[in-house]
Amino acid sequence: MIEPAADFERRVRDALAAPADGPLAEKLTASLVTAIVADAAEAERLEGALAAVADGLARVGVPRGRQFVLLGGADGLEPGRTRERAAALGPRVGLRAFAHDPAGACFAAGRFADGAPIELDDELREAEAVVVVGHGSAAGGVVRGGPYLLLPGLASAATRRAFAAARAAAGERAALALALAAEHAVPVDLAVTWDPSGRVTAAAGRSTFSALARSAGLA
Repeated sequence: MIEPAADFERRVRDALAAPADGPLAEKLTASLVTAIVADAAEAERLEGALAAVADGLARVGVPRGRQFVLLGGADGLEPGRTRERAAALGPRVGLRAFAHDPAGACFAAGRFADGAPIELDDELREAEAVVVVGHGSAAGGVVRGGPYLLLPGLASAATRRAFAAARAAAGERAALALALAAEHAVPVDLAVTWDPSGRVTAAAGRSTFSALARSAGLA
């Protein structure tokens, strides 16, 4: 049975009303330029989730004019399809929406332990706060979504190649370590994530991603 979109959106709103690790107003404390990072491949649930998040941010003092959506993807969605999705989604949720292109403008947000640059979408350079919205679960020693919405989701082509090489050579633990390094370079103020059952969680990005790592047995 397919869950009604309104029911899922209501659960996102409920999660935002009572985040797992303290009030939303403690995470976004001013009228900050806020990037809402989401997965372009999320089809059924994303629109309602973004509407709920935009309203939640506005309630704690981040007006819609200071919010923008940045669509990426960890699963190799073609940049053309991501642009189409952003163009359609933005007007429906009332926010500016941009599409990540791994071949487009990126900046060095930090460095991995081996000194290689962590290159992420240039739109994040302008963000004063970052919110991640999308799938986040852990099962069978694998994390899905969550920190991967940043890396490889918003990474340059070169950083994606480095990520893929690390995963191929050293497995999920190494891949997750790189994704968590990206979050340390670009801290996620709020993560709104859901698992396959549709259970929604809202909490700071670092605590959310660490919990996923523990659930997968990778921390």
